[in-house]
Amino acid sequence: MEKRVTVATSTHNPPFNFDKPNAKLLLQEILPPGQDSERLQGYSLDILRESFHEMGYTIELHVYPWPRAFDEVKKGNLDILFPTGFNEERTQFFQYSHEPINHVEFLIYVKPSSTLVWNGLDSLDGLLIGVLRGWNYGPKWQTRDRIVKYEINEILQGFYMLDHGHVDGLAGYKLNFDYALKQANKKQRFKQLPVFDSTDEYAVTAKNHPHGKQLLTDFDEGKRRIIENGTFLRITNKWQGTEEAHIRK
Repeated sequence: MEKRVTVATSTHNPPFNFDKPNAKLLLQEILPPGQDSERLQGYSLDILRESFHEMGYTIELHVYPWPRAFDEVKKGNLDILFPTGFNEERTQFFQYSHEPINHVEFLIYVKPSSTLVWNGLDSLDGLLIGVLRGWNYGPKWQTRDRIVKYEINEILQGFYMLDHGHVDGLAGYKLNFDYALKQANKKQRFKQLPVFDSTDEYAVTAKNHPHGKQLLTDFDEGKRRIIENGTFLRITNKWQGTEEAHIRK
């Protein structure tokens, strides 16, 4: 009997999940063991795919905007959401894998001409800061109600708004946002403020999913196996041009 897991994720999140050049924008793919996605590539996808394939699962991959992917798994319509940052609010409706998929650091980007003096998140009180819609920025950020948070849909859209003065700063994930800027040849156009928080990201299922715990247990075991058999190192080496010391934590 075939073992199948339905998985939701998003794109435009390099180097973790993003579209291959000139790929068809498929919204759903079936990936039996040994088969890669025609559309997506990335470190996080490789870790999740190889971990489940190692355990004999066929993956039914769904690619949505992040808010919809989040909602589909929260409602139990799909099994797994990844890569998902940890915060206390999410533990009310998600259960997390023990093994992380990747690690992210949170920081603020500003224009080089910015006169902002950094003194932690207090420095941003009253400022308009762009944030990615539905993304997690950690508990410190979540409690800051004096920062005016403006939701955007994609990383490069946020940098466009910052470049044109529509926002005072852009809250980002260091590795992901730096990668997007490098690919767009815009890395020197913005200044980074110090990292204000960080988190691991995981595979999650809905808390009330009838098979959720078993799926996460199988993912964890698959992750441990690919570490032991060298697949994890191969994935890390594949993405070593993207500061693998950060993505492998």
